[in-house]
Amino acid sequence: MKKPIIEVKNYSFAYENTDKKVLDSVSFTINEGDFVGIIGRNKAGKSTLCESLVGLLPFTMGGSWDGEIVIDGKSLNETKGAGVTDIIGIVFQDAESQFTQETVEDEIAFAMCNFGYSRELMRERILYASEACGLRNMLDRSPFKLSGGQQQRLAIACILALQPKVIILDESTSQLDPIGRDEVFGLITKLHAAGSTVIMVDHNIEKIAEYVNKVLVLHDGKVIEFDDAGKVFQKKDKLNAHDVRVPQVTDAALQLKDKLGFKEAPITLEQAKSVFAGYKKEGK
Repeated sequence: MKKPIIEVKNYSFAYENTDKKVLDSVSFTINEGDFVGIIGRNKAGKSTLCESLVGLLPFTMGGSWDGEIVIDGKSLNETKGAGVTDIIGIVFQDAESQFTQETVEDEIAFAMCNFGYSRELMRERILYASEACGLRNMLDRSPFKLSGGQQQRLAIACILALQPKVIILDESTSQLDPIGRDEVFGLITKLHAAGSTVIMVDHNIEKIAEYVNKVLVLHDGKVIEFDDAGKVFQKKDKLNAHDVRVPQVTDAALQLKDKLGFKEAPITLEQAKSVFAGYKKEGK
């Protein structure tokens, strides 16, 4: 049985100087090894949730809150957010704005310097993270002269060097071209396969359906759905009612569901090819 790594229990949050709840009685559990996609329209509360999971809200940036978030068995209510960076690393949308150092190598080392890692361990982690993120031959380059995809991979390398159990990507591919986006998804897939728990906020429904195993749908600060991706994307009417679309192949398949008689619509292009190839052979 998988061990829970993140437990959110009736958590609500409102920013300072307002009574409006951005998150309202949110509850869910993420287990070790899960790959969770968080989707929802703008201002659904996705980024607020991510910042709450790493203790930035409310313990660093303020705000009013209720409920509890438990990270790897420790309640943030008791730790006040301390120690979360040992468990969770977060990569934000604009990677370049997070960089402060002159070289890729120094950027990867920066957080480890702040935490007092030994030089030997830092060197080991730099090589590990740069190799994992495809940056081994770019260590002497300026972070500001990398492509968008390379910059996001560097931001992930900086987190990976700390070896957290969980990696959160908050719309980290939204400003990238298709090549850069695929670079990030490919890297995250490898890290997940190697054992990392991954949480990804992204508006690209097709990519979410292709890569994640669970989907959490937020709407106006409430959890609308949290289940296996294949189950969530069958609920087209419910998702559409909350301004979330299903993958295009799923939408097309659902329109043929009654005619063809299959139980569950495919959610990825590869699944669709397999499903419809079977019906083609049967002459349907």
